[in-house]
Amino acid sequence: MESLQTIEMHFTEVTRLSAELASLAKALKAAGENDMMRLVSEEKSCWNSECADVLAGKEVKLCVLLISEAERILKIAEEMEKRAKKMYQAEMLSNQLASVRVYL
Repeated sequence: MESLQTIEMHFTEVTRLSAELASLAKALKAAGENDMMRLVSEEKSCWNSECADVLAGKEVKLCVLLISEAERILKIAEEMEKRAKKMYQAEMLSNQLASVRVYL
């Protein structure tokens, strides 16, 4: 049986890691969106050729992939936090039951 302090410590750590992961995912998504907007507006005005169109298309695909992966990471962070809360509640209940258990 884990102590209450250990349960709290593990929950706090997982919650912190989940928040960091969510923050990173949001930053990656913003970077992908900002880069895509920059690519669409700046590069098209600088270059006018078939190669420029191909390059811009590949860059936009990479940005879309980055945004998609960032959204996936954000979902993982949310699931991580949800599971941590469930585990915390289960461990606290288990600890509470263990403290009132009567052996005959």
